[in-house]
Amino acid sequence: MTPTTIAFDLGGTKIDICRMTKFGEILWRQSVATSDLEPGDPSFLDRAFALFAEHVCEGDDKIGLSWNAPVHEGRLTQSSLLGGRINVDLAQRLKQAFSCDVQVESDVHAMVLGEYRFGIGAAAAPILLINLGSGAGIGYHDGRLMRGNTGGAGLVCLEKRYIPEIGESLILDQLLSGRGVARVHEKLTGATLASAEVASRASQGDDAALETFAIIARQFGAYLVTLSRLFNPRSIVLAGSVSRAAPLFLDAAKDILEREVEPACRPELVTVSALAAPACVGLA
Repeated sequence: MTPTTIAFDLGGTKIDICRMTKFGEILWRQSVATSDLEPGDPSFLDRAFALFAEHVCEGDDKIGLSWNAPVHEGRLTQSSLLGGRINVDLAQRLKQAFSCDVQVESDVHAMVLGEYRFGIGAAAAPILLINLGSGAGIGYHDGRLMRGNTGGAGLVCLEKRYIPEIGESLILDQLLSGRGVARVHEKLTGATLASAEVASRASQGDDAALETFAIIARQFGAYLVTLSRLFNPRSIVLAGSVSRAAPLFLDAAKDILEREVEPACRPELVTVSALAAPACVGLA
């Protein structure tokens, strides 16, 4: 039997589970709602390991774990899923539980590894990946993954921005994300809708939904300018649930980038990931 890798991508909304070949080919995939494991305190970790045990098979010689928080040498020091500040060696606990090779990364670092190895590829590096899902974190790969001194590289998404159209300041995680789309639309209309519904209405020409994505486009364009100046990537890749709505905001954001950023900082490509599960695939 050819050895396989099983990877678990733990996000704020869902847990993606993939079994793969060493070449990143997904053989089997399933998702579980994160809420099913009752996140919010340290006992979530026990329930997560029980989930891992349900799915790891004899043919899996490697376990990959992607977490939506900074990871340093396999260790978590903070996680909303675990209730905030924490100190747990995930890599060591996985090795003890399953006696196989393990790799533990933050979600954005795993995603950019996937793009570099199996997505747009090494020829497109330096690659900057922006995960527009439950937040707006980034990963950077220029031939070597940039993790930072203690795993925190990419947390620029915690910077705060003022949104004049709704009269609020939000961190980028709360703005350029599914919850951000829903929040902006609610501030404009008073209606509580999921981001996917807002996108659907925008596609049908709804004025408030279109204005919501116009605001997202302006804010995302400014984010692209800042990141291009900081990292000077050749390629920028969007991943995450909000990237599926890219036709509603990406062209306008790219216009801002083209207009405002200096030629020396301008990326050659801004695109949406074609990988089905970039964080899992990055751990193959």
